Amino acid sequence: MGNFRYMRTNISFCVFFSFLILISCEKQLVDTTPPTMDVLSYTPLPVEDDICGTKDPEVFILEGGDQLSFDVVFSDNAALSQYKIDIHNNFDCHGHGGGSAPSVAVPNIDNQTVDWTVLDIQDISGTSAPVERILDVPENVTAGNYHFHVQVIDESGNDSPFANFFSLKVTNPLDKVTPQISVEAPSSSDMSIKRGEVINFKGQVTDNKSLSEGGNGILYLAYTDLSSGNTFTTNEVFAFDENVDTIYDFDFEYMIPSTLVAGEYRFSLGANDGVRNVASFKFFEIDITN
Repeated sequence: MGNFRYMRTNISFCVFFSFLILISCEKQLVDTTPPTMDVLSYTPLPVEDDICGTKDPEVFILEGGDQLSFDVVFSDNAALSQYKIDIHNNFDCHGHGGGSAPSVAVPNIDNQTVDWTVLDIQDISGTSAPVERILDVPENVTAGNYHFHVQVIDESGNDSPFANFFSLKVTNPLDKVTPQISVEAPSSSDMSIKRGEVINFKGQVTDNKSLSEGGNGILYLAYTDLSSGNTFTTNEVFAFDENVDTIYDFDFEYMIPSTLVAGEYRFSLGANDGVRNVASFKFFEIDITN
């Protein structure tokens, strides 16, 4: 009887010990190391530039018809799986804490611009994969800021989602001149006004070429709550249709919403031309009272 108990205890110990060894081996086999990307060359080279009001140390400057090329080596400690190239517009300054024009396009415009969009996923294998790519900027590209992201994952699903993330500043070769906003009213850029009262905005948007050609021409009014930093676009949005040439006269009234909390606000008039060159904003510091 004693030998039986001894054998049973010994067997249980062996099973438990084997289980510990199995768990230990499984832990050792789990791959948590993300793959890496070693950049050999970029053409053109990135430079420091202003993106959405913030200095960005790595910005690629391009225009329609150019090429963006890169030569990289993806590496992993175990096994590579895929890489992805993602280019999309950053017109709304997402990820930069800013705001921009509302997305309003004028229909039936000749020579409509093309947003530069790339979403390309390729399979790779092994522990090292050299990759050379050439990316073509559309000839009639919509001007503005874009995001450029190269992402690589291994067979265990590891990646570095915030690595290899860059900004692109793109111009349209047909029109590189930004429009201009001139303001007649309000006569002062610093004022106090009560909720429910009306502000008159009057002036002109001018450009060297048709403000409508390209389909992105727009004038709009926005405001920023200086206490929170949040920016909102109002309903005062004016798209430039095919009847608009190089001058757009505006004259409209905006009623301060009764729902706004009293405080300091910065109102801004913004405008884009047809290819989406962005005019310098006209700012108005307004103290809203009850």
